[in-house]
Amino acid sequence: MNLQGIGALSAAVVALIGIPATVLIGRWQMKAALRAAEVTSEAGLAQAESSYRAALDAVRAQTHATHMQWRRGIQRDAYASFLLAAHRVAEVGERFIADNAEELPLETIRAGKSAIDDALAALKEAQTIVELEGPDDVAAPAAGMTNAARSMAIYLGEQATFERALGKLYRMLDDQPPPVSSTAERLMQALSHLRRLRSESPSNSADLDEHEAQETRAAERSVREAGSALPPNALDYEEFAALVEGHSPRPPMLSSRYFDASQQFDEAEVNFVRAAKVELHSRVS
Repeated sequence: MNLQGIGALSAAVVALIGIPATVLIGRWQMKAALRAAEVTSEAGLAQAESSYRAALDAVRAQTHATHMQWRRGIQRDAYASFLLAAHRVAEVGERFIADNAEELPLETIRAGKSAIDDALAALKEAQTIVELEGPDDVAAPAAGMTNAARSMAIYLGEQATFERALGKLYRMLDDQPPPVSSTAERLMQALSHLRRLRSESPSNSADLDEHEAQETRAAERSVREAGSALPPNALDYEEFAALVEGHSPRPPMLSSRYFDASQQFDEAEVNFVRAAKVELHSRVS
């Protein structure tokens, strides 16, 4: 073989060896590119997942904050409605008392009593909503206010009856002929005497001595006799009983029982408002 043939053969051999090397290098480059793409893809997925979780956490936080704000609004409305309902009971009762200072038809009297009952029912409903909204620190004083308001309503109703009976008695003194006015005057004097005796007597009737007890019984008998001498239907049974009770020795709204109920209401209201402020102004967690 001449030199030209040997050169051609060598070139062919080099070419054959270079082909696998080129292929191998290409495969290495392809694997490197695929690996780089995989790493880039994983990094992108990780970043995307991180961004998604951050966005999801932000949405959850915003949703929670919105929900808590909505809950606070519901609680605030419930607390405010309860306070209005609680004071509504006293307002309706006091207005009923003022109305009874004048002559009222039976329908108006019944409507006034019904208004007090409706106010108490609305208060109980408002208290139930407060109990549902909670917490117990707010619901407990709300229950105390409701109980006190219920007691106050009883005495307010009794005071209205007392005012109505007393108004009728005064009108008998001023507007009726002498036989009626003199009987009304006798009843008024008997009631005043009974009040004086009971004001001077011990609070516990068991502590009365025999003379005091006899004098009180005589005064009560005089009141009943004077009341029975009035014209028929001048005072109904409830009104006459209210006059006697109101002079034994104080009208319902001046009794210690009413003052106790009123004080309990005020104390419970202070505790309710304080607890409501703590609940509504607490940090949203």
